[in-house]
Amino acid sequence: MKILHFSDHDDPELKNLFDLCDVLISTGDLSTFSFEEIRDVISSKPAFGVYGNHDAPTYLENLGIQNVHLKTVQFGNMVIGGYQGCPRYKPGGGPQFTEYEALRDLANFPRVDILLLHAAPFGLLDTPGDIVHKGSKAVRDYVDRTKPLYIFCGHDSPSEEMVYGNTKIYRTDRAKLIQVDL
Repeated sequence: MKILHFSDHDDPELKNLFDLCDVLISTGDLSTFSFEEIRDVISSKPAFGVYGNHDAPTYLENLGIQNVHLKTVQFGNMVIGGYQGCPRYKPGGGPQFTEYEALRDLANFPRVDILLLHAAPFGLLDTPGDIVHKGSKAVRDYVDRTKPLYIFCGHDSPSEEMVYGNTKIYRTDRAKLIQVDL
């Protein structure tokens, strides 16, 4: 399956990559304008997403992208779910959370095969020592406990990927076509 992962910054290749993908995944810090090239055709393919810490509410829903924050959806033989925002680093702004809030929110969140995040789990493709781009320990605890097959996140650059146990983690800045076995 070809997944188009789109996060954080506009990409001039979005339309070309969308034409090649089977499903769109968005992990935040975008806007309705970011999707302008594919706005008329976005509903032709399944699309799932979560909001980032710089997002205004409702652009996902306005584009027909299914918001999976603290929700699960069946997609083929896989379950997709997500957690939006990033660890709180300043007052106000878009979705941010404390570690206590994330622990509470994820305590009974079911296992998913594909986890969509804005910020990476603590120590896994985050930027240690960077208060803005650090990952969440509560999200890392959830990952350790439930062991999703895939994690897609954004929030930082450059695009990178890693394997953590049996979990493949993709952090994307802009748009990237990713082949996964589903």
